[in-house]
Amino acid sequence: MNISMEAPRTPQHDLVAMTAAFRGALMQRVEQGIQSSGLASYYMYLVAKRLTFAGSQTASALSEQLRQNPRVIEDTLCQMSGQGLATREGDTWQVTDAGRTALSSANDTGTEVLNEIREAIGASACDQLVAGMRGALAALHKAA
Repeated sequence: MNISMEAPRTPQHDLVAMTAAFRGALMQRVEQGIQSSGLASYYMYLVAKRLTFAGSQTASALSEQLRQNPRVIEDTLCQMSGQGLATREGDTWQVTDAGRTALSSANDTGTEVLNEIREAIGASACDQLVAGMRGALAALHKAA
């Protein structure tokens, strides 16, 4: 079977590709902002947040709930443990007080970064961009 890997050339697909690139750039900027909190990656942020709000979890449960690769989650937990942000008791992991403090700091910094981006782009342009993305995604859902 010969399947072409070339992306479809429609306005909706172009918008989805642009959205993915924009999301990647935003994630990189947010990740740079949260690093000062002690959470070195967005994965650490996700894990700390999940452990804070859902309580102790196994690595496999975290992986399933966060829809992330189990190896990535296990590596993230080990890094967090090495930094004193999480601890392991048996098969379960929990966030430490230092991890909760880092999460709080990351939330504050992440909000600041997103506000800076909104100010740089302009509130009206941000609102139009979001509305356009929602419309394009709705059109893709109808087409699917």
